Amino acid sequence: MLLRSRSHVDAHVATGRERLSALADFVESLPAERLSLTRWFGFGKGCAVAWAATDPWFRAQGLRLQEPDSLAECRPEYRERTDWAAVASFFDISQRDAQMLFGGGAGLRPDPCSLAGRIRSFLDQRAAA
Repeated sequence: MLLRSRSHVDAHVATGRERLSALADFVESLPAERLSLTRWFGFGKGCAVAWAATDPWFRAQGLRLQEPDSLAECRPEYRERTDWAAVASFFDISQRDAQMLFGGGAGLRPDPCSLAGRIRSFLDQRAAA
């Protein structure tokens, strides 16, 4: 995966593992006050996946926000799937793993570095299995 800049995205279909690794790097760049697990996206705050859907690299991979202007209807979308099914499919993980990684179980306002660490630990555990 080669990313020269956020405005130049090479054509490459990344694996779920590559996408999760890129998300961990991306999440670390988010200001803590912008990261919230109380909603997918809205009012300048959102979850890691929704923020990723605003990034050119993740958009080039097919991740989108459905109805981004509606707080009630805004949700991630990937290959005609929405919500947790889209997240699981995009990262090639189970919905249970998606909810464990990105749900509110670890708090509704996670520290970006802690969330990135959780993603990397998940990747390490999968590699060891």
